[in-house]
Amino acid sequence: MTDQNAEINPNAIAQVKVLALLGAVLLVGANSFVLSPILSEVASGLSTQTYHVAWAISAFGAATALSALTLAGMIDRMSVGRVLGGAALLLAVAQVSSGLSQHWVWLCLSQALADVRITHLPGSYATVTATAPKGREAARLGVVLTGWALSLVVAVPAAAFITEQFGWRMVYFLMAGLSVLVAGILVMLLSDVRGGMSTRTSPLRAFRLPGVWQLLAVMLVYMTAFYGCFAFFGVGVRTAFDLSAQGSGMFVMAYGVGFGVMLGVISPKITRGYLCLVLIAIATSYGTWGLTLQSQISAMAGTAIWGMLNQLGLNAMVVSLNRQASDARGAVMGLNSAVTYSAVFAGPMIMGPIYAGFGFAAVAGFGAVLVMCGVIVSWRRA
Repeated sequence: MTDQNAEINPNAIAQVKVLALLGAVLLVGANSFVLSPILSEVASGLSTQTYHVAWAISAFGAATALSALTLAGMIDRMSVGRVLGGAALLLAVAQVSSGLSQHWVWLCLSQALADVRITHLPGSYATVTATAPKGREAARLGVVLTGWALSLVVAVPAAAFITEQFGWRMVYFLMAGLSVLVAGILVMLLSDVRGGMSTRTSPLRAFRLPGVWQLLAVMLVYMTAFYGCFAFFGVGVRTAFDLSAQGSGMFVMAYGVGFGVMLGVISPKITRGYLCLVLIAIATSYGTWGLTLQSQISAMAGTAIWGMLNQLGLNAMVVSLNRQASDARGAVMGLNSAVTYSAVFAGPMIMGPIYAGFGFAAVAGFGAVLVMCGVIVSWRRA
């Protein structure tokens, strides 16, 4: 009986650690997405225009991209628990400051401070792929990526409800409490897990690793397409079907359900051909939105499929990057996060004029073009 428990316990402990990393990604998603559904209420509370509050998202994205180049490499040479736990505590400070904001500039600065949690993404991705059994990297990563789905399915509707009942500031105060709780869990469970190197890997060296820059280029166009389309997705479906904010929230939930439907149960063999196939499917999803918006049923189904394909695409790209990273996973994931949050800044900026002139279907069509550019780069990489 003792020998049997000895065999079971290590696997059980590993599963709990994966769930802790899922919680870290959930924090990232919650802080990233909750502002969108409560934008009007925050603007009213700060006596400003909604686009001023939206600038907080851009400030957050730009600051995060810069921080990723310097902070994420810590995961290669320090305790994972200390790095991620410390980032979660600093995120809690930023969230409290956001809740106390009296001016939109204050909110922007608070969200810029929140960029310290950038170590959550590269740290979580690098740790789960480095510690997963061989051949199970994609499945384990799929579980962690489900944190994004939970943030959409749970955090976004909860933020709307809490704002309606208690005001938008309570959203940030409750998230701060969650960040403190997750910080404690990460420190306790991951204090014995360390990164791959005892010395620092510079971003330039990580960028020069074979195949890394091509994959980062694919990630840039992929994420620019996503964040640009997602920024106008809610208003797009509201305009198409004359929906309320709550009605458009159902489509956001459908995306989250689609994104999380795999729940890490599949473990595909990640190859160049597989990645290109998934990217082509995503591009097709974007390109067909003109037809998808003909009815609410087809739009709901298209939204769920979009989420499912994005989970497969993100999973494949992160696993591919980690394979190219060798012992510099933290630094490479830091570059990945810098690219991702450059897209957070660039996507809405690029897509804004397209939406104003031609509507959401045109935005999605341009997203399809960007993703197809990623297919070409991915196929031609060494």
